[in-house]
Amino acid sequence: MIKLGIIGLGNVCLSVHLPILKSRTDIQIIWICDKSKIARNLSDKIKIPFFEELDQALKINCPDIVLIATPYNTREKIFEKIKNKVKGVYCEKPFALSSEEHFNYINGYEKYAFTIGYQRRALGNVQILKNLISNNVLGKIKEIIIEFGDVHYSFDQFRSKKNISGGGILFESGSHWIDTALFFSNAIKVDNFTSKVKYVDNLDIHGEGAFEIYNLNSEKTNCKFKFSSIENTSNKIKINFENCNVELFLYEDNSDLIIKNKNSKKFILSDFNMKNYPNDSISQGASYWENFLTSYKNKKTSYSTDQSLMLTTQIIEFYYAN
Repeated sequence: MIKLGIIGLGNVCLSVHLPILKSRTDIQIIWICDKSKIARNLSDKIKIPFFEELDQALKINCPDIVLIATPYNTREKIFEKIKNKVKGVYCEKPFALSSEEHFNYINGYEKYAFTIGYQRRALGNVQILKNLISNNVLGKIKEIIIEFGDVHYSFDQFRSKKNISGGGILFESGSHWIDTALFFSNAIKVDNFTSKVKYVDNLDIHGEGAFEIYNLNSEKTNCKFKFSSIENTSNKIKINFENCNVELFLYEDNSDLIIKNKNSKKFILSDFNMKNYPNDSISQGASYWENFLTSYKNKKTSYSTDQSLMLTTQIIEFYYAN
């Protein structure tokens, strides 16, 4: 039985992580640490020990793994307190603004025991696309175009404050899209990054740019991106291959993987029974947790713990440095 502690019981944890973790027979949630009365009341109802102070929680019962689901500005102190005390970490995104910060946080943990919450790697359509690309079914990638956001995207609650959230639309949401593109394309290196970013109240509200990625075969792919809360975008990742293009959607539950040939004839890739399972927030979260816990138990890296997570941080660092 793996002992797990939850740090931060916000909306994401309540709607996704907690139901998944409570349903597993190999996990024992030994405590929840949070500052809010709502979290305390809920913990009492589900009979899980509750602590307001992390130091006290760690002292009374130290877990094997912690789930960190608190705002970005709390992370540094949390990592200081759990260092050399817990064996594994599942940290929700956004994670780090620089490569140095990233390395500082993961230092001391085995590669197989540390993951970041880029759960969209687990989506069925993403996994299918990665397999198609890895097996060269669609040929070489010519270009990747990443777009996310619209005029309805809002920065509310803690996300509206730079000193708490760490950043705006790229850091908070666009990082999912960047990470997914790096993941399915088997990227191992990022180069020649350029961007133009617009800020309001120190938060990026619109950013456009380009970069190059290289895979294990040293093949180069050009990538373009647009993230915006002041302009409507296509809200998809478009991958142009030699003979077709693929449209990938990440924020729509039950989204299909759409393949088009040069004549614009569509082929929707989906299993008639499972529909590209995992295909929604809970199922993708459950699959990602399963992959991470298997990695932890077997002491072997997997798609949730591999080194490509660092590339996403590098893109974030380049973006905010410009």
